[in-house]
Amino acid sequence: MNITLNNQAKEVAADTTLQQLIEQENMPMQNIAVAVNNGIVLRNNWATHTLHEGDRIIIIAAAYGG
Repeated sequence: MNITLNNQAKEVAADTTLQQLIEQENMPMQNIAVAVNNGIVLRNNWATHTLHEGDRIIIIAAAYGG
């Protein structure tokens, strides 16, 4: 199935969860925020949030310093 991850087209298996996507992309599980179709998905829902065809996922990491 086709999704968009951080503005880049990506193909993932059907029934992929948000947590599986994050793990497949080797992203850190901490200090990130995730939005699907412009809505924030809380960390405790990542394992059960199943992705769908055409979903737009944005993952951002917290920046430190100033």
